Amino acid sequence: MQPSVKPSSLQRSNPLSPTPDIVDGREVIWRPTQKQAEFLSASEFELLFGGSAGGGKTDGLLVDAMGLQHSAIEKRAYQGIIFRRNFTDLKDIIDRSHEIYPEYEPRAKYDKAQHVWNFPSGARIEFGFIERDADRFRYRGRAFQYVGWEELTLWPTDVPYVYLMSRVRSTDSSIPLYVRATTNPDGPGHKWVKKRWRISSDGREICFEVELVDPDTLEVLVRTRRFLPARLSDNPYLGADYKANLLLLDDDSLNALLRGRWDTPQIKGAFYTKEIEKIRAEGRLGKVPHQQGVPVDTYWDLGLTENGTTAIWCRQKVAFQQRFLKSYQNHGESLSHYAKWLLEQHYVYGTHYLPHDAGYRRLGKENVKTYQEMLEELMPGHRFEIVPRVPDVEVGIQQTRDKFGICWFDEEGCAEGFAALENYRREWNEQQQTYHTTPLHDWASNYADSFRQFGQVEEIIAPSGKRKTRRSSWRTA
Repeated sequence: MQPSVKPSSLQRSNPLSPTPDIVDGREVIWRPTQKQAEFLSASEFELLFGGSAGGGKTDGLLVDAMGLQHSAIEKRAYQGIIFRRNFTDLKDIIDRSHEIYPEYEPRAKYDKAQHVWNFPSGARIEFGFIERDADRFRYRGRAFQYVGWEELTLWPTDVPYVYLMSRVRSTDSSIPLYVRATTNPDGPGHKWVKKRWRISSDGREICFEVELVDPDTLEVLVRTRRFLPARLSDNPYLGADYKANLLLLDDDSLNALLRGRWDTPQIKGAFYTKEIEKIRAEGRLGKVPHQQGVPVDTYWDLGLTENGTTAIWCRQKVAFQQRFLKSYQNHGESLSHYAKWLLEQHYVYGTHYLPHDAGYRRLGKENVKTYQEMLEELMPGHRFEIVPRVPDVEVGIQQTRDKFGICWFDEEGCAEGFAALENYRREWNEQQQTYHTTPLHDWASNYADSFRQFGQVEEIIAPSGKRKTRRSSWRTA
């Protein structure tokens, strides 16, 4: 297969060169490096292009999305999409697309509202973001012939990636189907990406077949999965200055971003590192069965602002096991959304444990219901209780740490939540070169805060099952 570039029109000359290259009377605007050309010419269905920083992965993904080797953007049916974790990060790749796409096809138009490049044929290349696992449902019912992922290890779980594979389909047999991703060997999704592509710690190339059995016909289907490593040395346009910047990094970052190694990174400042390692070692992360008829308790962290994030854990106590069946998180949704999600699980619920601020009545808003009261109206007959506030969050974290030894986690149902617990860490004080005592507030915080309600509740309940405090204290804000 030929590289998915047209050498006479889409090559990249040295950007520092004062005069452009000319081929067959046409200006050369982009020329692939040898490694990029290998990426562009790959025929495998599923390909990960990753390794050290500066390997030219972003440009490769943007050009590859045009499907030039089979004239994809000249076909009306062609639909491609490139994802990043959030819109802020997406802006960089969109900006770069404005330097490439109009140069190749001057008639291409960018729809800023929809984040879509529209080509004269009717073909489209879209840019999307999936910040949380639940966001994947925004693409329900869609169909794409090309799905690209920029910096894949920034997704803590494989849930969005696997779900979007179900959107890869076509009614035009002349358009091949591709899933492409780029990444560096770091980020919260390091483990699942390394496992999916069977990447060795030294980051060498690998290609293998995955056999899938059709449950209806028993036909064996084969998909090919390939990891193509990229190194800084593969990109001649980045010089010694960029390499010098990477040499300033700590050893773990240096191994990943310069050497392209896939050693398991240490999450510096993480609160639950030892507990998570023990859970994995003892096999307490896997398939956790739901015991019919046994009540399921839930633990919440509420987003109290318009675009706030709410996180929920569903836990069932069976004998001496604390079984966490599912975790769920979303943002910008009303309480009715979370009530609906809970009822759709068809569990028999015990108690819904809410954070202390769920009982607050805002100043000057005496007639406005508390969050607890609103939930009680949405879910009549359900029991909601307020978990008393712990003045020192470090105490709450320690109480939670002590309970990990009796916890089992469903690997699929709790994928996003478990990844958040693993990445929950202290904030780094750059000026003093030390860690704050307070946690870093990032994507992992809400899941960790809701899980901490479990640790605090268990601390208050005596071994006999009786509460160590009077019941009235549970409903006091």
